[in-house]
Amino acid sequence: MGLNILHDTSAAIVVDGELVCAVEEERFNRDRHTAEFPNAAIDYCLEQAGVRREDVLGVGLTFDYGKFRDNTDPFDQNLIDHDDLTPAGLEVIRNLNRQTWQEATEQLELNGFGRARHFRHHLTHAACGFWLSGLPEANVLVMDGRGEEESTSLWSASGTRIEHLESYPVADSLGHLYTYITSLCGLYRRSGRQERAGHLGAIGNEGKTMGLSAYGSGRFDLDDVVTFSSQRYRVHRDRLREFDVHKAAPGQPDDNSRELAFAVQRKLEEVYHFLAARLEELTGRREFVLAGGVALNCNANGALAASALADKVFIPPAAHDAGAAVGAAFLQWVEHSGRAPKVPADQIYLGEAIDRAAVAQAVAASGVSRVARVSDPAAVAAAAVARGFVVGWCQGRMEFGPRALGNRSILADPRNPAMPDKINMRVKFRESWRPFAPSVLAEKSAGWFEPAIESPYMLLSLSVRPDRRETVPAITHVDGTARVQTVTPQANPLYHRLIEEFDRLTGVPMVLNTSLNIKGEPIARTPEDAIRCFVKSGLDVLVMDDTVLWKDDVDLDIEPAAA
Repeated sequence: MGLNILHDTSAAIVVDGELVCAVEEERFNRDRHTAEFPNAAIDYCLEQAGVRREDVLGVGLTFDYGKFRDNTDPFDQNLIDHDDLTPAGLEVIRNLNRQTWQEATEQLELNGFGRARHFRHHLTHAACGFWLSGLPEANVLVMDGRGEEESTSLWSASGTRIEHLESYPVADSLGHLYTYITSLCGLYRRSGRQERAGHLGAIGNEGKTMGLSAYGSGRFDLDDVVTFSSQRYRVHRDRLREFDVHKAAPGQPDDNSRELAFAVQRKLEEVYHFLAARLEELTGRREFVLAGGVALNCNANGALAASALADKVFIPPAAHDAGAAVGAAFLQWVEHSGRAPKVPADQIYLGEAIDRAAVAQAVAASGVSRVARVSDPAAVAAAAVARGFVVGWCQGRMEFGPRALGNRSILADPRNPAMPDKINMRVKFRESWRPFAPSVLAEKSAGWFEPAIESPYMLLSLSVRPDRRETVPAITHVDGTARVQTVTPQANPLYHRLIEEFDRLTGVPMVLNTSLNIKGEPIARTPEDAIRCFVKSGLDVLVMDDTVLWKDDVDLDIEPAAA
């Protein structure tokens, strides 16, 4: 078993070398990016594996918590909250480090995991990415806010071996750089119900900054903030603080915010290319695995995948800390067996399944009056989307990771230019400038997006072909890109059939896809979660298993299934 217990807490379990289950605690306690110990996630993983706690051969953690207790570099922290270099400030950080170690130790003892194996944080990210990739060998690049003592690390992986090559200290953190700019844009907030995500790993809405970056023009640059030598980059925090004069009010990004977002995104992509070239220089390989929270940056990922540097780029669907639990479980398996884990055919749908009886019970308790069971839910959903309705789609096993990939999704018509505003304002209750992603039939993706690259986990931004942009304005961002999910019948046959039906009706082989939740909540897990989203938001229709719910003002022409 692998556990992540700092923020985005999660559990994963590997049985006989096969990843059986992985799930985030937030889906159970409904506290987005939660820092609570993942007891519910652990229990669910054990239930799915059919084993008891005492049957688990080994438990791996995604951090070496002893490093926090022994920290000798206390000023290398998140530079937004903890960059006080006075003696008093340094002592505050030392105490926070010791507190992190103490809390982790107490939680592990209390829950029966006192003998858990503490792994190096970046190693767990590397293990998750490489052993899910299916590549026989690869360069591995890990980038995040921070591990114990590093923020960027380069690895060479082959078979059962993951060899460390180089690291960058926390002072050069790309994650912290991006978070700092997010703060200047007025978009930063700490995560968790009490805004507590562990003082070493706050979640700051960096994805919003990535979306905002498309609106900049290049008026600012960070060329003096991030500099390069022949073999290394460096982040100059003192120069970064010169941009403090442009700090926006909380929740109110302005013109300067758009320029700052543009500048940090452009610089991140430059560092990506620099590090990829460095890895190729060290190993001679052109196959890359990216992991860590920074690897959720679709724009930078897409730019590298489209570049001449890379023959192959793989990013695991849960590249952030929740996914590191998979790496910790894999590392335990390799230590135990001496063999590499099996590459799972399904790396996405690893969570709880929708149960037909549970759907019926939740619908009966909901008070929703317009309900019907149908024989072909995919066709009903596709027809509703084609008519302009916003449809909640809740099927099968829940996705692992931050993206909704066709089992806990909100779907809409990508042809309608008014659809983004409608969903942002009426359904998601979020900023109007945030883009939406397409789920496209993999076999037809090349006719709509370029370059022709598989993107099964919605982790690559690709260019919408210029001749197609007017046809699908709802998924085309202001810079002409889209965060694409390519869908195959093997990965998700029901969702693929829904998109096929929408293509048959409209001639467009994709639907707009966003996560089934409202602002501030995690993605839906249960039928009750989905119904609550349906009732509280502007969703027109909700399809769960074979049951359809629709609002009173929605004229939905459906034929109920035979009893």
